Amino acid sequence: MQRIVASSPVLQERDEFLNTCNLGAVDVLAVRLWLDRKVSIPRPSNACFGFDSSTGWTFFDLNALHDEYQDEQGTVVEADFYHANQLLPLNDEDIVRKVQSYLSTCIPGFAEASIVDRAVVRFPKAVTHFFPGSYQYLMHRNTSFPNVFMAGDWIVNQHGSWSQEKAYVTGLEAANNIIEFLDDGEVAEVIPVEPDEPHILELRRLNDTAKGFCDVLPFADFFL
Repeated sequence: MQRIVASSPVLQERDEFLNTCNLGAVDVLAVRLWLDRKVSIPRPSNACFGFDSSTGWTFFDLNALHDEYQDEQGTVVEADFYHANQLLPLNDEDIVRKVQSYLSTCIPGFAEASIVDRAVVRFPKAVTHFFPGSYQYLMHRNTSFPNVFMAGDWIVNQHGSWSQEKAYVTGLEAANNIIEFLDDGEVAEVIPVEPDEPHILELRRLNDTAKGFCDVLPFADFFL
């Protein structure tokens, strides 16, 4: 998006597009391993932290998630690292060694398995870096061009989805806008997310109360 704006004099005349230049992204590393045996992974998706101070990661049991791997003799696992800036320069061998060590810390069975194949893919600046104050620079689905509609995880909407799911949902919503604009086509159904759990609703209420209190304080503009 930023490259498009940088090369378009027309978009550079509109603040809604220029503001995206204030948004950032982080590096992502995806490592897929084929093992010589089955390793028992209790959950298909596993979020992890505490290994690197600046990097979060998730590993996935692809035998459980992907039809194409259901009948594999051994486990196929993928580990995705976010804000992986310090990992991208490493060579594939060092990365695979590190990933197997991390996986073994989570599930000891990974230490006993041998890697028969691997895929290491680096994605520089591939995932949005949401930071305090960045919301004001996000775009809306409708733009100042009557026939241009936006989709992606940089787009503000009320659905409640995030990241890849948000990109998909905003794509459906933008397509519906196009159908309405052209008065032709079949409107796509957007399935709502599940309602928030009670403790999340309570935290939202407390947050709204705190924000309301801050708004009446002197120098309220200094609070994010």
